[in-house]
Amino acid sequence: MPLSRTLSMSSLPGLEDWEDEFDLENTVLFEVAWEVANKVGGIYTVLQTKAKVTGDEWGDNYYLVGPYTEQGVRTQVELLEPPTPALKRTLDSMNSKGCKVYFGRWLIEGGPLVVLLDVGASAWALERWKGELWDTCNIGVPWYDREANDAVLFGFLTTWFLGEFLAQSEDKPHVVAHFHEWLAGIGLCLSRARRLPVATIFTTHATLLGRYLCAGAVDFYNNLDNVSGVRDMVGDRAHNRKI
Repeated sequence: MPLSRTLSMSSLPGLEDWEDEFDLENTVLFEVAWEVANKVGGIYTVLQTKAKVTGDEWGDNYYLVGPYTEQGVRTQVELLEPPTPALKRTLDSMNSKGCKVYFGRWLIEGGPLVVLLDVGASAWALERWKGELWDTCNIGVPWYDREANDAVLFGFLTTWFLGEFLAQSEDKPHVVAHFHEWLAGIGLCLSRARRLPVATIFTTHATLLGRYLCAGAVDFYNNLDNVSGVRDMVGDRAHNRKI
């Protein structure tokens, strides 16, 4: 059954209803992507070129969340102390429990503030988190797929961060979390599964499936009703990755 807005809303009982319009001064936007200060794909360019405009709109209530990489921090990030008590308590709490979370400014136009999560430092939790992902979301992940394992770690750390931030915020702000692509998408799934009071947005960009279709000269728009039989159109590699 397609997920309608009505079904989506009714699946979150007990959460506070938001007004149709609310004050941005009490709303915090976290934009989550694997490419934050991490130049590994085209989404890096998307984030880099929109950061100033988004920052101008949201002011001090806009943060990017991405993975910590030594190279990225050394060349692109100025590490700073968190600017608000809630953020400082959030990072202190997570770091005291075995995580490594960093805060700084991404040295691009607009200078957006970033929260960087060290997925490698949390690898000790991978097996447990993969089991929890299956139990709560019925999502299975191959054991030896490094990219997928990183997505699991990043997703759980992101959800942990969002939940901790909400718990540490005395003024109870509205929180919006915008997730880019599947590498960040597990955080969205877990936020829903844990019923975090967070408005979520998901953006997919140039998908691997789309690339296969374009490269294969598939008449895609005239065959939308046949996409379920896409294996013959794109070949085994994309199909085996369940794309």
